[in-house]
Amino acid sequence: MNQIKYIIAVLVSVGIFNSCSGIFLDKKNNNQNIKIASHYHVSETSYGSYLAARVAHIRQNYNLAADYYIKSIKLGVKDPELLSRVYLLLTTEGRIDEAAKYAQQSIKEGDSSNFVRFVLMSDEAKNQNFDKAIEHINGIKDKSYKNAISPLFKAWLLAGKNDKKGALRELNLLEKDKDLLSFYHMHKGMILDYFNDTESAQKEFDKIIDDQNLEISFRSLQIIANFYARNSQVDKAKDIIKQYNNKNSNTKMFTELLSSIYDINKNKPIPVIDTPQKGLSEAIFNVGVIFRDYQSDIAQIFTALSLYLNKDNDVARISMADLLEKSHRYSEAIKQYEKVSVNSPLYYMANLKISAIYLENKDHKEALQKLKELLSHYPNDYNILFNLGEVSRITDKNKDAIKYYNLALKKLPDSLKEDWTVYYALGIAYEKSNQWEKAEQSLKKALKISKRHPFVLNYLGYIWLENNQNYNEALYMIFDAYRQNPENGHIMDSMGWALYRMGKYTEALSVLERAAEYLPANAVVCDHLGDVYWQTGRKSEAKYQWQHALSLKEDAELLDKDVIRKKIAEGVNKPTAIIFNESLLIERLKGLKK
Repeated sequence: MNQIKYIIAVLVSVGIFNSCSGIFLDKKNNNQNIKIASHYHVSETSYGSYLAARVAHIRQNYNLAADYYIKSIKLGVKDPELLSRVYLLLTTEGRIDEAAKYAQQSIKEGDSSNFVRFVLMSDEAKNQNFDKAIEHINGIKDKSYKNAISPLFKAWLLAGKNDKKGALRELNLLEKDKDLLSFYHMHKGMILDYFNDTESAQKEFDKIIDDQNLEISFRSLQIIANFYARNSQVDKAKDIIKQYNNKNSNTKMFTELLSSIYDINKNKPIPVIDTPQKGLSEAIFNVGVIFRDYQSDIAQIFTALSLYLNKDNDVARISMADLLEKSHRYSEAIKQYEKVSVNSPLYYMANLKISAIYLENKDHKEALQKLKELLSHYPNDYNILFNLGEVSRITDKNKDAIKYYNLALKKLPDSLKEDWTVYYALGIAYEKSNQWEKAEQSLKKALKISKRHPFVLNYLGYIWLENNQNYNEALYMIFDAYRQNPENGHIMDSMGWALYRMGKYTEALSVLERAAEYLPANAVVCDHLGDVYWQTGRKSEAKYQWQHALSLKEDAELLDKDVIRKKIAEGVNKPTAIIFNESLLIERLKGLKK
C-alpha cells in the first residue's frame, strides 16, 4: 500500500498535522516554556486555570488538561487556538459528546481544520443525523482527503440514509486505486451485507480471501468469518481462520476467534457490523491504523472516534491501549485493556499485555496476580506459564520459577520449539537455587538452540569462570559474547573480569570502566572496577568504588558485603592468574575473527 502511505504522509505534513499544531506537545521535552500572550487579558483566576492546564498537558494528563482549559474558557481566556486544543484533547480521551460542543464553537470562530469536521461528523452520525454528518464531510477541502478518505466515510453515511446506490457509488471512487483495493472490497462487502445483499457481499469477501496480493487484518478476518458463519458456511469460516492461524504465531487469538463466531446466549451467529455507525467506525479505524506509523497522536484521535461509534470493537480497543502504552501512559492503557470482554478473542492478549505493563514497571505483585487470574482461564498456556516463571525468578522465588518454567516446557507449542529463552531462564533459576548440574544442562540446551547467543555465552562462561572450572571454554565463550555484542554492559563486565582473572589488569581496566559507564548503578560492576583499580595502583578510587558498591541495589544480592568491607579496610592481595591454554584460545579467537 505504498501509494496510500504516501498520501497519508503528505496529509500529515501538509493538512492534518498543521491543524493539530501545538495540540500535542513534544513528549521528549519536559521543560517546555509555558507562555501566555499579553493580549489575552486574563484575570488572575483564569490565568491560574490556564497555567494548570498547560502543566497537565505537558505531563500528558489530557483529561485534567481539558478540564482546566474548559475552565479557562468559561473564565474568559481568549486564546484563538484554545477551542481546537480543547476539542482535540476531549476527543483523544473519548469524551466526544463534550468535544462536539467545543468543535461547534470553534467552527463559528472560523476553524477550517479537517479534524473539527471529523469530530462533528462522528457526533452527528452517532445521533443518526446523517445529512448533517455528510455536510461536514463535504466541508473538507483538501484534495487528498476528498480522493482517499472522504468517499470511505461518506459511503457509510449514505448507507445510514438507506441509500444503497449512493453508498456504492461513493465507494466506487476507490476502486481504480490498486493500493486501496483492500479497503474497497472490504467496505463494499460490509455495505452489501448491511443491505442484506448476501450474494454480492460474498463476492467481495471471496476476492479478499482468494487474492493473495490483498492485505487482510485480524479484524477483517473476524468480520468475514462472521459473515460466512451467518450464511451457513461454518466450515468455510473455520477453514479461513485455520489458514491464517498457520501463518501467525499468536495462535490463541485465532482459536479464540473460532469459538467466538457464535453468540453464546442466542446460540447463533450475530453480525459484527449491523449498523451504519459501526461501519463508519471501521472506516475511521482503518485510517487511524495507517497513521500509527506516522503520527501516533493523530492515530489516537481517529481510534477514539472509532470507539465512540462502536465501543464493542475490541481490535480498536487494543490499538488504543497500545498507543497509550507507547506514550508511557500506562494506567490509561490498562484501563483500555480491562474493557476487553472476557468473551472476546482478544481477552487473552489484553490481559497478557496488562501483566507485561506491570512487569515493566516493576509492579511484580500486580503482575503475578494478573497472570494467575489469566491462568485460571487458560490453565495450559505456554506464555502465561513462562511469564509466571519470569515474575517468580525476578522476585527471587526461584523454586516457583523452576516449577512454572518446567510446566511451560511441557506446553511448548511447535511454533516455539526453537525458542531458547525458556531454557536460558530455567538455567538461571536452577543456578540461583544452587542446582548447578541442572543449570548447566539447561544453559547448554539454550546455547545449542540459540546458535551461541551472546547472552547465553556470557552467562554460562561467567558462571564457569566464577566456579573455577572449564577455564578454556569459559574464556572462549566470554570473548565470543563480547565479539557479538560489545555494547552490552553485562557482557563488558564479564569481559573485563575475565581479563582481570587472566592477570591482564591494564586491558581489564579499560573494559570495566566502559562497563561502569553503561551500568553505573550495578553493584557487581563497581566491585570489579574497585578490584582492578587496586591492582593498577589507584587505591583511593578502588575504595570509593567498593563503598559505592555497598550502597547500590542492582545485583547487590550477588555480593558478600563483609568481604567488600574487608577490602575497604585492608585492600586486596594480588590474585593468582587462572591457568588456561593461551595458544588454544588465540587460535580459536582467530577463527571467530574470520
